Amino acid sequence: MSIRLPVDHVVILVADLDAAGAAFEAAGFHVTRKTLHSAAMGTANRCVMLDGSYIEIMGMVAETIANATWRKVLSDGAGIRGLALRSTDIEASAQALARHAIPAEPVRHFSRMTEDGELRFSITRIDPAATPGLQCLVCQHHTAELLWLPQTLVHANGAARLASITLPQAGSLSALADEETASSTAIETGSARLILSGVSAQYHDLRESCGIELEIVSA
Repeated sequence: MSIRLPVDHVVILVADLDAAGAAFEAAGFHVTRKTLHSAAMGTANRCVMLDGSYIEIMGMVAETIANATWRKVLSDGAGIRGLALRSTDIEASAQALARHAIPAEPVRHFSRMTEDGELRFSITRIDPAATPGLQCLVCQHHTAELLWLPQTLVHANGAARLASITLPQAGSLSALADEETASSTAIETGSARLILSGVSAQYHDLRESCGIELEIVSA
C-alpha cells in the first residue's frame, strides 16, 4: 500500500533522547541541541532539519496529562510514533478534517523563545483512535524562518530531503491522503524506515536507540 501526504515532520519517539540524538550524529546528521517544551507538555526534542521537512526526535522528561498519548504509544517501543501534516491555513485544515469526519482537537496556538526569536506555530491534533499506533496532527508554522536555519540544513552525510516513509501503521493514514499535493511524501506499509535523498547511498541501522532503519539514496 502506498499513499501520499503533505508531511511537515516525522516524530520519532524514544526512551533516551540523548542516546537517540547521538545515534543520528554518528550517522552523519546535524542534530539541533536539546530543547525543552513547556512544563505542561513534559517533553523535549532534538531535530534533524531537511529541505521542506524535518525529523523530530522526542522524549519525555516528566509525566503530564498532555503527554499521556505519547507515553501510551511509547509503551510499544521507540520508533515512528507521530506524523505532522503541513498546513498553510490551520483553521481551513481543521474545517477540512471536520468535513471528512476525521475527529480532531480544537486548534491550539503555541510559541516559545529561541536564541533567534519567538517561534510561533498552530496545531490541531487528530484523535489517536483515527490513526491507531500514531499521534497525528496538522501544523502551521508562522515563523518558519526561525526553524529552518541554513546552518542546520547541512549534514556531513549529504542527506537533503525526506523522500519516503515506511511504517507498519501506514494503512491507518489512508483517510488523510492527499494525492493532489505537489509536495507530498510517499508513505508505504512495512517495517519502520525513513528514506532520504542525498549525495551518496548509505544505510544506517538505528533500531537500537530509535526503532528505525534509515537509508540515504543518491538524488
